[in-house]
Amino acid sequence: MKALLEYGLSEDNIMEIFNKYPSVKNIDDNEIKNKIYMLEYIGSSKRIIKNIIISNPEYLNRDISDIKDLINKLLSLKIQRLDITFDSNPWLLNKDSYEIDEFIDNKVNSGMDYDDVIDLIDGGLIEW
Repeated sequence: MKALLEYGLSEDNIMEIFNKYPSVKNIDDNEIKNKIYMLEYIGSSKRIIKNIIISNPEYLNRDISDIKDLINKLLSLKIQRLDITFDSNPWLLNKDSYEIDEFIDNKVNSGMDYDDVIDLIDGGLIEW
């Protein structure tokens, strides 16, 4: 819980998260810090990190290697401002890299231009 307080979440925010997502209570501070570090690594400010965690506490349950794979996948697509992408769509952090590939393939196969699909992802405009 200390790690969440350090990033500007209030005790009320944290209790609301714990009530809706009880599994988050069981995550130790070091693991939370590692997941927050991943957001810092891509340039997220404390405000963005707070928004992501409040909007998508399930992110804290993700495996760190899956998060790294997702970030690397999005970077390989030339998405430069992942902090803004995740701020626009925090639930994107719950996806695996193969789901991004499937999304792109489905859109391209339905006639959408590849670059337009990447723009959808970059803008956080995708719906699953």
